[in-house]
Order: sequence, then C-alpha cells, then structure tokens
Amino acid sequence: LGIYLHVMADALGSVGVIISSILIQFFGWNFADALCSIFISVLIVASVLSLLRSSAMIILQRTPMHKERAIKECLTKVFFLFYFTFLSCL
Repeated sequence: LGIYLHVMADALGSVGVIISSILIQFFGWNFADALCSIFISVLIVASVLSLLRSSAMIILQRTPMHKERAIKECLTKVFFLFYFTFLSCL
C-alpha cells in the first residue's frame, strides 16, 4: 500500500507540474508554480506519514495492532491461573 501511495503521489505531482506549466505559459499565472509546489508537498507528506508510522512501529518493536487483543486475553488467563493456584495453596 505504501509503494502504491508513493507512485500515486509522484504521478499526481507530475500532472500538477504539467498543469502549472500550461497555466504559466498561456495565461501568465506565475502563482500556479507556488500552488503546484504546495500541492506536491502535501502529497508527499500525506504519503510519507503512513510509511513513517509503520516504520517507527517496526523499529520500536511494538506488538502488531491485530495481535494486541489476543495477547491481553492470554495474559488475563495466565494471571487468573496464577492467582487461582496461589489462593488454593493457602
């Protein structure tokens, strides 16, 4: 998904440059270049945020989101068994 977003951002950035070049050439709208730059910057930031987040999760060795609930349930069962065993010894 991350690579797809990156390629899509590159393609839209190229389309934005072509459109701003046409607007500058035929209408003299020099501000189109600044708008295109802002548009490309927003696309890059939007495509990078998800990749940065998932990379940070991997680097920090965080438990995958889809397994957190199962781990919590297993830990609850282990603690229950521990306390049950401890109380039965008394």
